[in-house]
Amino acid sequence: MSDSPVLSRFAHLANLEQLQRLLRSHRATIFSAAGAAVLLSFAIRDYHLYLSYGPGGLPYNAFGWLLANTLRVFSREQLSPKPYDDKKLPFADESGYLPTEFPPKRESPRPKLGSHPVPQRQLEQLPSADVRQELIDRFKQLGRDATEKGLVEVKQSLYERQHKALFVSSARHQHAVAQQTRGEISHVHAGLDGSVHVVLHPVDCKIILERGWGQRHAFSGADLNPVLPVNIPINYLLS
Repeated sequence: MSDSPVLSRFAHLANLEQLQRLLRSHRATIFSAAGAAVLLSFAIRDYHLYLSYGPGGLPYNAFGWLLANTLRVFSREQLSPKPYDDKKLPFADESGYLPTEFPPKRESPRPKLGSHPVPQRQLEQLPSADVRQELIDRFKQLGRDATEKGLVEVKQSLYERQHKALFVSSARHQHAVAQQTRGEISHVHAGLDGSVHVVLHPVDCKIILERGWGQRHAFSGADLNPVLPVNIPINYLLS
């Protein structure tokens, strides 16, 4: 009986030696499996994050998720107001349209956005269902009123194919920015965040960014003609 602790220790050491030999002989396989497990865990979380945005411009499935991640390479800086100081921008030498002192300076930080460039969505500071629906209703009413005046047409968004958008009326002249977007002006995201994408005057874009109420799209100002059916101008904002 007195020898049993010694025998147990020798057996334990033998098992450790076997384990070490196993690790040495299969090191590449073990590290590959561990790396694959970490990547798979990240991919699953990232995929669920993509789905949490709700349907947008890309397919609402694994293919859309892969495409969204591929498009990250085209992402640009989104918060600096400096691009709107460029006097070569269309209408840069004209006044904007926002009322004086509107909007007020934002007191709270900007909401965090999802990490994927498409679809561009908020993850926090989300409105209640009632507030979101009121925004959607007002947007629809704006579309009806402007359509009656011959200013706009309401059609399926070219950027967000799940949503209706306001377009410059085909009966009206389309300036350079409207030609870039093929006439699209604005659309509301009817999902959880209820955010809005809108094309604004460069002066108004600068005000919105400086006061904390919006930011550019990740592709604003990028030439994506080979990838997307329309270009996204520098004054295309999420608000």
